[in-house]
Amino acid sequence: MSEQASGNFISVSERLKRFKPASGRRTVKHYPTGIKKLDQMLGGGLYAGLTFLGARPGMGKSTFALQIASEIAAAGSPVLFYSLEMPSVRMEAKILNRAIHMRYPNSSLTADWFLREENNTGKQKDWKLIEKVGKEISGSFDKMYIKERKKLSVSGRDIVQDVEMFMNEKKEKPVVFVDYLQILSSCTGNRNATERQKNDENINELSGLSNKYDLAVFVISSLNRESYREEQRSLRMDSFKETGGIEYSASVILGLQPRNIRQPKFNYEQEISKEIREQEIVFLKQRYGISGMKANVSVDFHAAKDLYTEKGAFGKKSAQNVSRETKTDKKNTENANALPKKSGSASENTTLQDVKANADSLKNTETQALEAERPQTQNANLEYPDDPRARLEEEFRSLL
Repeated sequence: MSEQASGNFISVSERLKRFKPASGRRTVKHYPTGIKKLDQMLGGGLYAGLTFLGARPGMGKSTFALQIASEIAAAGSPVLFYSLEMPSVRMEAKILNRAIHMRYPNSSLTADWFLREENNTGKQKDWKLIEKVGKEISGSFDKMYIKERKKLSVSGRDIVQDVEMFMNEKKEKPVVFVDYLQILSSCTGNRNATERQKNDENINELSGLSNKYDLAVFVISSLNRESYREEQRSLRMDSFKETGGIEYSASVILGLQPRNIRQPKFNYEQEISKEIREQEIVFLKQRYGISGMKANVSVDFHAAKDLYTEKGAFGKKSAQNVSRETKTDKKNTENANALPKKSGSASENTTLQDVKANADSLKNTETQALEAERPQTQNANLEYPDDPRARLEEEFRSLL
């Protein structure tokens, strides 16, 4: 029986002929993360296989994963985010907080502020803004599902069954996020299993899920204590906690670490206390692409804003700070018009040039006068103006 007749055995010769336009050849689907250089390093974004992310405590692993998940969902792909450590309400608050700061960079709101009971009353202006942004982005998250831990123990096998249930119900393949590996219990229920055995069991289950259904699975992992006992020790493959399965099963292994970790007198505690944490995404392994120092991606983590941006990108231009969920929402036209713009009338441009020449001696009275001349925005009923001085200073710095 010939290969063509049986259909069970197709030669490489026949497969190679399919590498041409409109040939029906199988392509690799990528899911853009929203961070341009990271997508370039990944060949277009996340793809089917296991992607692991590791970092020391306080580096914003969950926030980073949640931002990527949000971008993927906003682009129209289903996302299942298994939040095993934090309740879903805190993750939702992070999503909303990030969206607010993408539109209003000078806002003082935080995700923690949303959840404080004492802020439920007497904060009409703040809640008006929150409700407005919530309505604007809600349509971008129709396909995102945050699954929190509802029982004492959850294993990788439980996640596999849940994902299969989702695919049967929704008839779509999701991108799966697991936060995080070390919380998962033994798949066999063996209470005497070591941490290494337990982790490797769960990695095998998640790897099987990815391979069987051609899914992108993104897993957060803790690091071992040795990896951060020495503060200036950069992340390595052996930094991952109590497992060898990550090294062998992963298509991509990423790490988050401070950009200045190799500098003398680096202090980790000082680094994570900064308002803007200068970090880098380290490619420890990439099966189908480059890894090592040349693949590192520099990012800034705005912790209070629950926001990651490419190095130095935040505040330069409003348009650069608007994520995919903003761009895909129909209601954002009004919001874009409400943001201040650098270019405007001839008199406005002249004013900016004058201030540029005297930026070092800028006084509050001058700033207020300039703000008074600014055209009224369409959102005059919002009653939540940000600080005009801070906003103008951002514009002036970018012009210098």
